[in-house]
Amino acid sequence: MTETDSTVEGHELDADNVDSGQSLQPYWPSSWEVAFVQDCNLRCGYCYTGYGRLRRGAAVMKPETWRRLVDLILRMSADRQRIDVHFSTGETFLNFDQAMAFLDRLRGCAAERNAKVEVQIMTNGTVATEDQLRTCLDKRIALCFSVDGPESRHDHFRRTSTGEVTHQLALENWRMYRDMVSIVPDGPGCDLYSVIAGEGRLREVAEFWREQGARRFKAVPAEPNKSLCQVDVSGWQTRRAEFLTDLEQLASSESGRLRGRSLLEEAWAPAALLDTWQRLERADAYQPCGAGYTTIGVDAKGNLYPCQAFMGFPEYIIGDVASGLAPARVADFRAARSRAQSRCEGCWARFLCRDGCCASDPKAGVAVDAWGECDFIKSSAEIAIRTYQSWRDGTQRLATQEAE
Repeated sequence: MTETDSTVEGHELDADNVDSGQSLQPYWPSSWEVAFVQDCNLRCGYCYTGYGRLRRGAAVMKPETWRRLVDLILRMSADRQRIDVHFSTGETFLNFDQAMAFLDRLRGCAAERNAKVEVQIMTNGTVATEDQLRTCLDKRIALCFSVDGPESRHDHFRRTSTGEVTHQLALENWRMYRDMVSIVPDGPGCDLYSVIAGEGRLREVAEFWREQGARRFKAVPAEPNKSLCQVDVSGWQTRRAEFLTDLEQLASSESGRLRGRSLLEEAWAPAALLDTWQRLERADAYQPCGAGYTTIGVDAKGNLYPCQAFMGFPEYIIGDVASGLAPARVADFRAARSRAQSRCEGCWARFLCRDGCCASDPKAGVAVDAWGECDFIKSSAEIAIRTYQSWRDGTQRLATQEAE
């Protein structure tokens, strides 16, 4: 991407700086992905962010930076009635008080404009204290706990920098927050994120979370570490194949068990499967990837990116909190994204995968399907479609039999 000194402070782009043929839509973020803390107390074996440090040293967003970020959010997201802020990349609870100071200022300023700020923090669950969890509850902050299911699988990869195991503490904090939110009307979310790595299997994770009473959980096979270390790609492909085998079994079991009942409200399954069933039921509107349009990432130094997946790669910086967006860089990214996603035209699965991820491998450029993601997504979608149709057919037959 080319350098430019031309910037904008609001969400409008100068049409003269946008390549011909490119969308002149304003950059109007509804979702801000903030790496407030670029550091982590864990040393997970499959981490692709370098323990939150993004191939650099540890960093925390300074007050002068987050104050400018508040101003930028209010300018770029002006007139949005809802603004989503996602704290991710590093372990936010390592600098919780400053993160809350930023949030309080943002919410206070947004409220003056009748805008609501919804917040989620991704956490490994090992740093937060009970008082901090109660603060999250009071502030209606959704938490997503990274816990890899069974203890043996989790502790094999997710240890502290000194080698201490973390499963028990992470699970206890998840249970504590789950119990807190359960007694609050319209309480914040308490979600789960499990990575399937090594010899782990999706079926083991699903069984574990069912035993814990968790109906919904996000599960993904560990990806190749594209920027930080060498990874056995053939082993990764094997994990994908095993993941799909287990997914088919889980989906078939749930669709059969729930014939005549609500698949969406009663199923126990990975979040991606439930989301696809919901789209097939037309209960969830299609939402394309927002990178470069409605989503924006911010690192601890205040650099702006099309989304968090590009953080740590300077060539994808599209501005900073002090100067705002650089229109030429935004235009370059949009053009590259358009070229990458042109391969999605005509694909039957595009509305189930949100047009694919254009940050599948930032080192290789703005690209879709850099590591064979499309085949994996299509296979997952086919499983969802088959099992959803099986549930509908079975439900209709049962209704007919009852009517007779």
